[in-house]
Amino acid sequence: MKRLFLAIAVLGLVLPALREVEARTDISIDFFYDSLGSDGNWVEVADYGYCWQPAVAVSNSSWRPYADGYWAYTDVGWTWVSYEDFGWATYHYGRWIRLRGRGWIWVPGRQWGPAWVSWRTGGDYVGWAPLPPRGGRDVFYDNSPINSQVDVQFDIGPGYYNFIDIRYIGEPVLRERIFAPEQNVTYITRTVNVTNITYTNSTVYNYGPDYNSLSRYSARPIQRLTLQRQADADPLAAARSKSVMKVQGDKLVIAAPQQLQKSSKPIAPKVVKEKLAQVPVERGWEPAGDAKAQAELKQKIKAEDPRMVPPPSTKPREDAAQSPGSSSPAPPATIAPSVRASPAASAGPKTGTTPAKSPGPKRNPPPDDRDRMSPPITRPSAPGVDAPQPNVPPSRDKGAKKQKPPAMPSGAAPVIPTPPSNLPPDNRKQKNEPTPGPPNRDVQADSPAKHLVPPQPEHSRKGPDKKKSEPSESPGQ
Repeated sequence: MKRLFLAIAVLGLVLPALREVEARTDISIDFFYDSLGSDGNWVEVADYGYCWQPAVAVSNSSWRPYADGYWAYTDVGWTWVSYEDFGWATYHYGRWIRLRGRGWIWVPGRQWGPAWVSWRTGGDYVGWAPLPPRGGRDVFYDNSPINSQVDVQFDIGPGYYNFIDIRYIGEPVLRERIFAPEQNVTYITRTVNVTNITYTNSTVYNYGPDYNSLSRYSARPIQRLTLQRQADADPLAAARSKSVMKVQGDKLVIAAPQQLQKSSKPIAPKVVKEKLAQVPVERGWEPAGDAKAQAELKQKIKAEDPRMVPPPSTKPREDAAQSPGSSSPAPPATIAPSVRASPAASAGPKTGTTPAKSPGPKRNPPPDDRDRMSPPITRPSAPGVDAPQPNVPPSRDKGAKKQKPPAMPSGAAPVIPTPPSNLPPDNRKQKNEPTPGPPNRDVQADSPAKHLVPPQPEHSRKGPDKKKSEPSESPGQ
């Protein structure tokens, strides 16, 4: 009898462990059903199945995917590091669609990738757009390369893109730099598609824009991170603790599985808010105009040559890092170690505001002057990293509305946006004023500051290099 009780006790200890191992090796789409929900709702969409919509996409009509975060260059290419709690799932698995009158909705997928986006660059601009699904309920990457014809093959219009000035690609807070989407047709005509998503040894690589070229013109060094995948981690436990993706020093630690298994039986979320039938999907071509104008723009995009990228008009940065493909790549930044893991931001345009003319080469100060204008900023580090902590956590207004700029004349050069006049004085950026860098914290850390972003800069005096003969510049330039 004692032996029987002992055997039952041993089985009680072993079976949960076996179930946990099985869960780690055989995770299906219900991984998202059990991990997402509090930040949004599941809906059933005709032709796409069960999809998830962030609550912020409902409360803020100007919200866009791949906006609240920054770009880092890792072992697998351009990788999106999100500040949103749901970003570990929605920007690395699956695709996005925009429903008319409903906003952006995420369609789950089974293959992990550094970012599922289409890339465009040329002149002084760089832009990216979330990839929509090709169709069907089971979104899974079929290992086929996705190249510069993606806009035509996936039917991606200008309205899907986020465009910024090339000088800000290395900044840690990009949502304040994104131009108003109403002007995207202008930027589309001045850029070419350079998407390059490949698949090698069960790994997805997102190359896109040439790292070396963007590094030369980025006002801040583009962050370099080493991707470290935790093969022995429990993804479900990591999702509950919001630590699926986290930045630790110069490493991006990932506890998410490389692939999710296809479920052998139909699985549904526990709570489905509503069922959407026959809701039109917007492809982003509306800003291009009527059907004739859209057809002409599509023809222009189809004839693009990704090897003929128009060069920027601004002066390249003298201390630009080497290409990641070189044998001895330079460190991610040539600034103080306290900010090496997260490059500090520089002053620039607000999201959704009227662009202003990009400054010429003479407005880019030499590296030593730039360092004096933007001293190193301390921020909290991830566990195990010795770095100073800030005294006051940053804050953010997720519900801020974008102000639509006036229409740009045909052929006019796009300009850097300026902040709307109705912002409070302490939110208006001044010339040559630095934007604090992001905290070097866990991307999905479960802490009181998980919804916060770096604080808005305060007023600073005008730069000494401003001349009377030059036109006055907008705040935030």
